[in-house]
Amino acid sequence: MASVTPVQASLPVSDPFRGVSGKRPLAATNIDGDEENRRKDPKISRACDTCKKKKIRCDGIFPCSNCSKRKLNCAYDAKYGRGRPPTPPPSTTVNERQERSRSDTSNDVAIWQQPAPVAHVVSTSQVHSRASPEIEIEGQYYDPTSGLNFLHRAWKKLLIQNDESASYDSNDTERNQLLTSAGDRPFHVNDSATDSFIPDAPTARKLQEFYFETCVVTYRMFHRQTIESWMETFLKDRQLQRPIAQSLGNSRTAILLTIMAIATLRLEKVHGGISTEDESLVLQRSDHLFCAGMRLTDMEMGFPRLESAQARLIQVLYLLQTARMNKGWYTFGNAFHITLSLGMHRRRDQKRDFPFTSRRHNYITTECYKRTFWAAYIIDKYLSVVFGRPRLYQDDDIDQNFPDSVNDEDMTPQGPSVSDDPADCYIDALIFHAKIARIIGKVSREVYSVSDLSNQDRLAAAHRSSRELHEWRASLPPHLGTVKPSTLIPSFRRQAIALQLAYSHALIHTNRPFLLGEAGSENATECLSATKASLELINKMAGDSTLLHSFWWTHYVIFCALAVVYVWEIQRTTRPTDEIDNQSLGKMFDLAEKCHGHLKRASTGLSQNQRYSVILDELRSEAQRCRIMRGNPPYPHQGGRPGGETNASTDVAFPFLHDPDMFGSAQEGMMPSMLDSFLFSDWQTLDSSVCVILEYLMASW
Repeated sequence: MASVTPVQASLPVSDPFRGVSGKRPLAATNIDGDEENRRKDPKISRACDTCKKKKIRCDGIFPCSNCSKRKLNCAYDAKYGRGRPPTPPPSTTVNERQERSRSDTSNDVAIWQQPAPVAHVVSTSQVHSRASPEIEIEGQYYDPTSGLNFLHRAWKKLLIQNDESASYDSNDTERNQLLTSAGDRPFHVNDSATDSFIPDAPTARKLQEFYFETCVVTYRMFHRQTIESWMETFLKDRQLQRPIAQSLGNSRTAILLTIMAIATLRLEKVHGGISTEDESLVLQRSDHLFCAGMRLTDMEMGFPRLESAQARLIQVLYLLQTARMNKGWYTFGNAFHITLSLGMHRRRDQKRDFPFTSRRHNYITTECYKRTFWAAYIIDKYLSVVFGRPRLYQDDDIDQNFPDSVNDEDMTPQGPSVSDDPADCYIDALIFHAKIARIIGKVSREVYSVSDLSNQDRLAAAHRSSRELHEWRASLPPHLGTVKPSTLIPSFRRQAIALQLAYSHALIHTNRPFLLGEAGSENATECLSATKASLELINKMAGDSTLLHSFWWTHYVIFCALAVVYVWEIQRTTRPTDEIDNQSLGKMFDLAEKCHGHLKRASTGLSQNQRYSVILDELRSEAQRCRIMRGNPPYPHQGGRPGGETNASTDVAFPFLHDPDMFGSAQEGMMPSMLDSFLFSDWQTLDSSVCVILEYLMASW
């Protein structure tokens, strides 16, 4: 094998795998050796079926090195359209295959580890280059024709921003995070020995009231009057200067601290218009409260209790609202195991309960068990979609009943109090959110199954789930379904909008895989209708800060909807579908631009929203190129003049339009569409792209 030589600075700047920072001592690529091997190897005229499908380079032997390395079945059964198909030569020995596999692996690693000048500027031609070598991340191939090549470009941008970002005190702070927080925003830790960060009694009561009136929407796992009694005990201990958790214990005290942390954070966001510096100060105050609660749960002793699960679940909600996704994932894992150890996924009745447990559990406690479990169930289904990871709760193991539709003030230890005029119930939103979460989990299990299912089976599963979603929508009580949200009181308005958003997202999640197929035109129509509904709802929410910041997954729904809009724009260019095109689509694209702007304005530093925005920018560029190929004007520059005229703002936003290497080939129709190789599973990879970039950034250090 030829000796390894350093990569020279004369490498073309369009090579997207050059290093983006001069900070790391990295290995080099064996360029000369590869060229020499190519001259020695016979001409390869046929690729195996797997490499052909993935559109990656194949060495043309049987079995090929790619299939040998990945232990795949190598076959040459695909139709060959260039005359008589050549017979692939056999691989000589097992040792040669192993050596080839080791060589290919080392070359793959070297591709990622090329040095670059310290002052390196990524040009537009580099960002949109089609000359990227093949690479494999998380089992997914990325090469010049990969359906997810735009994601790779976005990851590169985020890596550059991460190196140059001044959002945190130093990059070393983020790099040296614990495994359970790797890639997250570091916490503001209170190093002082005092507990001066805890609010005084009037402020604490105000924060508690704000939490129940504004912050909690569908995750209603607490009994309000019980929490209020805990708060009075907590404040009395503070007044008497007792240890913070002496009377209540660790988990109950942690619940109170996290409630105050969430309320502190949201109170400022609702007011809106705060500067970046003020936002950092607010996060510092809320972090101090949250970290104090985390320390208490970490030191909790004895067997788990209901409050042990509740404390960790509300901590998960705080972590998700502050975009600490990795820490939220691991914390939810602890909550999940506690709920199982307590048997919260099973019904409690006299036949199944031990005598001493049935005596101890009063009605309020029993209902809080149900509420807490179903809140955890909802979070699990959404986390699995956002992260692209398996669901923890399995429906076959669950027979827990839904909680009773009873408001907190109507509950007593002996049972619900009788009311002559039953009012609308706040717990209804939790129940119906759990029901739609169950459908979302079913879609993930059947439509997005990793099993080798035919597209027809997946299509049939999508039709079944769509029918279930329509039935779910029709079963909503009036105050959550048919009544106009603007006429409701704020608490019910937030619940109604949350369920509307969940419904639109569920329809998108169910039907979007069939945007690219000819057999699923009905599904594509349903997906586009749901996308338009979600964008209209989000655009209305943007004018009300109490709504926009009410749900931790709002920006993820924006991301999903915008991805559908841009993919459909590409689809209309490469695979015309006139039966779906209509004037309303143009309005949807304009609406998408507004929502893209809302997402950008919600992005601060290297937050989750900014990662969504950067990835969408790359997908938007693909759609922009296809829009121009069809003779349509480009999207107007966000924040610039409307109408999409060719002016200075458009030139700055889309400089690739004047790149002859890019736009010239597009005009000739030679540039391949990203959809040509967009796989069914790529939607899940797109969903989890923000979480994948966290792992990629950490691994690249």
